[in-house]
Amino acid sequence: MTCLDNLQKKYPNLFLIILGISIGISAALDITGVFTNSWVCFDGLCGGIVPFDPSGPAWLTAASFMLFISVGVMVVVIALYFVLVIQVLNRGYHINFRKWFLLLFIISSLAVLLIFSSFAVIQVSLDNFNINYLLYSPQKLELGWSCALSYVAIVPLGLVLFCIHRVDLQCI
Repeated sequence: MTCLDNLQKKYPNLFLIILGISIGISAALDITGVFTNSWVCFDGLCGGIVPFDPSGPAWLTAASFMLFISVGVMVVVIALYFVLVIQVLNRGYHINFRKWFLLLFIISSLAVLLIFSSFAVIQVSLDNFNINYLLYSPQKLELGWSCALSYVAIVPLGLVLFCIHRVDLQCI
């Protein structure tokens, strides 16, 4: 038996509680990052992805859509978590809940993928823009702190994926 197994036997709902806290933290970070206006900065002036501007570059449009979808996915994750908590508290860790925890795992993985992909698209495109158009300029386009907030949301989402696995092991 590992230390985590002993901890899970002593406190059976511990990983379910940590799961909820991690979902809340990651949703708060992602939503705050998406809806603040410090995504791309140039010479001290920053712009966000909200409100959406269709006349911007295609890479920013693609990254914006990925982030908007990630916010929607986080709302679905929160709703599914509340449904699962109510069911687990009423019926216990029944084996029929494994499919719902698998669905929660897949949706949370989608959120990680969307956030990471949007960050990669924005970073690569900004570097490309700086090399092609601002090579000899003292000012460069840079990522703002809003991007960092959304990107840091991946860390609690990783904990969400781990806790889903631990809770799923309790379903017998």
